[in-house]
Amino acid sequence: MIQPRYRTDYEGEFVVLDTVFRGGRKIQRREYIENPIVNQHISGRAVIIGSGDSGRADVKRLLAKHRGGLLGKKKLQTYGAEGVWRRMRLDFCVENDPADLQAMIAEKYTEHTVVYTRVKNCLAMPGEFYIIPYGVRLRTTAQAAYLAAFDCHQEIFFVGVDGLTATYAPDRQLISDLNQVFVAYPGVQFRLITDGAQPHAVWLNNRNVEVWDYRKFVSYCDV
Repeated sequence: MIQPRYRTDYEGEFVVLDTVFRGGRKIQRREYIENPIVNQHISGRAVIIGSGDSGRADVKRLLAKHRGGLLGKKKLQTYGAEGVWRRMRLDFCVENDPADLQAMIAEKYTEHTVVYTRVKNCLAMPGEFYIIPYGVRLRTTAQAAYLAAFDCHQEIFFVGVDGLTATYAPDRQLISDLNQVFVAYPGVQFRLITDGAQPHAVWLNNRNVEVWDYRKFVSYCDV
């Protein structure tokens, strides 16, 4: 299970650059990476955007240019995974596939979006990406949710996060990984946005998880 940690307490961490075995001993070369992100937000709200069928295209278009009403008091920070970066500009993105990361560099996507990935990808493509704090290993959508909670958001919404595979079978790893985030951050309110599809029962067993329809979400967040 993951531990509830927060950006406000995070100064940085040591990462392993390489490992060799010499004389029967394991020797690691490590480097300290300082926290490079200062995430200042007004509303304490974030939205996780996935590629599931429950994610309405019109709402995603609005989220891409969301300003949050008067003085940005309802501004949502956007976190995405599952290739969503190809269709919209995000504030924060999680991607672990090297081919996609190379495409991001080629398209200059990293110039305006903070892209998180595994340490090995950061080392292979230096200066482009950010490590996932504490190396938390989850499905990318769950990693995005973890990062939003880690950044001290108190309300986190999910658009296009269904817990299903491409063949509409339950994605058991994602269901389990995302549930770890819900359990680790009981003080955060997680809201699954859908216009009919019922999210997985495991998620709804948590007191801090609820289902909203799009009408309520759009009105509440001034989308």
